[in-house]
Amino acid sequence: MAGQMQAIKRRIKSIESTKKITRAMELVASSKLSKTRNQLNDMKPYYTQVKDTCAQILSSAGNDIDSPYLILNDKGEDVYIVITSTLGLCGGYNSNIFKQVEASVNDAKKIIAIGNKGLNQFKKHFKGEVDGTYVDLNTTLDFRSVVRLVASLLEGYKKKEIKSIHIVYTEYVNDLTFVPRDVTLLPLKAEDLVSDKKFHKDTLFEPSPESVLGSLIPMYLQAVIYGYLIESVTAENASRRTSMKNATDNANELTDELLLKYNQARQSAITSEVSEIVAGANAQ
Repeated sequence: MAGQMQAIKRRIKSIESTKKITRAMELVASSKLSKTRNQLNDMKPYYTQVKDTCAQILSSAGNDIDSPYLILNDKGEDVYIVITSTLGLCGGYNSNIFKQVEASVNDAKKIIAIGNKGLNQFKKHFKGEVDGTYVDLNTTLDFRSVVRLVASLLEGYKKKEIKSIHIVYTEYVNDLTFVPRDVTLLPLKAEDLVSDKKFHKDTLFEPSPESVLGSLIPMYLQAVIYGYLIESVTAENASRRTSMKNATDNANELTDELLLKYNQARQSAITSEVSEIVAGANAQ
């Protein structure tokens, strides 16, 4: 009986130690979630303005715009930017992205992996090229790196080395809901730029709609990719906070169960000792 009680006490001590870690990680994830959520809200006005301007140009000019970014190349490779996490313990965040990639990325020739979890996964299971140049982008959130990435992709697209550009990311709906998405970035389609605003048909763009759009599209892609990156990191932190909270709650429940078992074992030991004393007294 004493051995059983000691074993229960050791388990309780181990669980309490683990609970401290999960609780600390929950607090860290909450802090990061608040920060990235604010970044996401700050990014939206810029992204919305660039998107609305592109939509206005396409709405005003119709099919008269001659831009290489609006045409699907007949040759080249499909490129996918895939955003995963670098750290673990974030629930089903990465597994949902991998399922989306498995469903979407079939004939792609190249994956640009952001996040170590994705880089390691794709190196093992993806038959095409895996680019890890921007693997740390989900931790640094460096906008200059996004600018370099977009410049490289657009150069390849104009040279027809790239057929289409896609991004697989996690949409942040709320603190409990995250949805993996596959979005086509290029070629750009008018329906991808749906806006609630009503535009004036007589708007003039100087020197020409093509020139303005040619400058806006890189800005648009930079804003979109950076926005999706922040949104994915926000979803990752929310998923990690939820996972750590569940782990802490489970630790509390398990501790309560073990305490109940410990008290029952202690009560049985006391009852046994009292019975032995009474039996000894009666024998005398």
